[in-house]
Amino acid sequence: MRLNSFDRIAFIYDFLAKLVFGKSLINSQKYFLDKIGDGSKVLILGGGSGWLLAELLKIKSNCEVWYTDASEKMILFSKSKIETGYIVHFIHGTEQDIPLSIKYDVVITNFYLDLFTDHQLADVVIKIQSSLESGAHWIITDFVNNRKWWQRMMLKIMYWFFRITCGLESRQLPEWNKAMENAGVKEIESKYFYKGFIKTAFFRVDLFSPLVSCLPQRLFDCAPRSYPSRLTIHEIYRL
Repeated sequence: MRLNSFDRIAFIYDFLAKLVFGKSLINSQKYFLDKIGDGSKVLILGGGSGWLLAELLKIKSNCEVWYTDASEKMILFSKSKIETGYIVHFIHGTEQDIPLSIKYDVVITNFYLDLFTDHQLADVVIKIQSSLESGAHWIITDFVNNRKWWQRMMLKIMYWFFRITCGLESRQLPEWNKAMENAGVKEIESKYFYKGFIKTAFFRVDLFSPLVSCLPQRLFDCAPRSYPSRLTIHEIYRL
């Protein structure tokens, strides 16, 4: 994923989402926020325009949040939505730019895993999993392909749109449920929205899950990447 590839549509992203899906995208992403423990260290990947961050801080005001997005304009929009009294660390980047010194209690990847191919996604899941505490929770909201004709059509249109406007490399929805299962991440609860096209799921990540926890962090740091390295820009935003 290239940095700033979503800058071109950042100003209209939320409007388009609501125009197509109504309140389903919002309601699905908010569904499990109240399950986040008080005082948790929360990592958000692909945070978007910031409305989700504002919602999270309304109900979990004492959480410390690392808010990551590849779009600089999305980060600017996010900052404008945050009131005073919170600690939010804004990171301009992707999962490759997650601070290595922090272990997180919760990670949220809403409509983030669908940006990768199946081959890339296996590495992405392992990378994120290695940054979490034992017993951490992972919240995912994303599209699922139930092989219905209208879902296949909508997926083709969406991937075509984001390929043209944002240069998205992936051309189809990856099997993110299978990637989580292969990584040993346990689904605790889930709910479907928009006639089963959108799924939000609440996972538990155990420290000794296969493929990850038994390996030292340096193996992930040195592992070959299937996409180019990027400049990391970290900014601690204290309000």
